[in-house]
Amino acid sequence: MKFLKDNTVVNIREATPDDAQELINLFKKIGSKTSFLLMNHLGLDISVEKEKEYLSKANGEITTKYFIAIINNKIVGNCGIKGHDNYKTKHNVNLSIAILNEYSNKGLGKLLLEHTINYARITQEVKNIFLEVREDNIYAIKLYENIGFVKCGSMPNKVFENGKYYSELIYVLQI
Repeated sequence: MKFLKDNTVVNIREATPDDAQELINLFKKIGSKTSFLLMNHLGLDISVEKEKEYLSKANGEITTKYFIAIINNKIVGNCGIKGHDNYKTKHNVNLSIAILNEYSNKGLGKLLLEHTINYARITQEVKNIFLEVREDNIYAIKLYENIGFVKCGSMPNKVFENGKYYSELIYVLQI
């Protein structure tokens, strides 16, 4: 059990296939409210069955894990790492995080990131956690840098939205 800045109780646990439908609904809500993520009102546009398969497979892997934040019995955010199958790069993982807007600036993102990073450290297999963030997502960038992520590159004009191109910044946390 953890607490947000306003003392709201948060439980963080590994996502299971039983969470698939609620996660799909969450991604649709988040995708319809923010332009910072690579999803829209359709969320990830994936079926419940595919999401169940994906979560089931992740539960059996070490370098791919998805954690969910639960407040008042509802999933309000997630954070995960996705590993690589190639033996030469399997020590690298990509991180993703998404939370409902109403929990922004309350400490939920930091709690989810710390939980996920601590898991990665425990595995002793993960050496690098990479993430991509849109250049104008200043609050996320500040959070990542405060946790210890370091900018290591960029992808110019990666995202096109509302008639404008945005670069994605690449960050790494070495464990």
